[in-house]
Amino acid sequence: MTDRFFAVTHLGRVRSSNQDRVLTRPDAGLWVVADGMGGHAGGAEASRIACEAVEEAVTHGMELIDAFEVAHSQVRMAQAEDEEHSEMGTTLVAVREHGDGYELGWVGDSRIYRYSPSDGVLECLTRDHNVASKLLDSGRITLEQARSHPQRHMLTDCIGQRDGLPTIEISEHRWTPGERLLLCTDGLTGEVEDEVIRQTLSNGADLEEIGNSLTELALDSGGRDNITLLVLDAPS
Repeated sequence: MTDRFFAVTHLGRVRSSNQDRVLTRPDAGLWVVADGMGGHAGGAEASRIACEAVEEAVTHGMELIDAFEVAHSQVRMAQAEDEEHSEMGTTLVAVREHGDGYELGWVGDSRIYRYSPSDGVLECLTRDHNVASKLLDSGRITLEQARSHPQRHMLTDCIGQRDGLPTIEISEHRWTPGERLLLCTDGLTGEVEDEVIRQTLSNGADLEEIGNSLTELALDSGGRDNITLLVLDAPS
């Protein structure tokens, strides 16, 4: 932990291995979270490769969208080199800070939230790349139905997918005083409602206590997946 961020990853109560990955490079203004898939070893390998590829690309001056493409390329190459890892892939979310602003990038259904203390609002800044989200966008299901839809875990895009480049989304934002970001895998959001997340982020505790509280909430709700989250505060 530092004064500005706290990261934690937990196996959960059901899984036998942790395929999530979190990377923190505050000196480079970079924070990354990934949720791997494709078997115990494959998922962990995909999330590791993707995080390290983004780190290397960004620290060598590449734009975030290009860094994500490099991550995808490296996971695809690793698939070709090892048949046991041929089905591996990973979600990917990242924050890249620059000056008084920051850039977000994402692929898959891991999320980035923004909590604004001035109005107490929690906003999800990312859009899930999964079947349930597509059905929601088309008006075929409601938001409430999307939260429990049986295809909510079926990704439409991920790092390492075989059918061309994944959809890589990028957005630019300005820091506001007291603003707080949360990067997380669906091991958190699948267990804990947004309103509970909002209340936890707003309770005035230090970041370590907030991060551990969110993890415990996910565990208490079942902990059916790996749980990974990173809380990042605006620069003072």
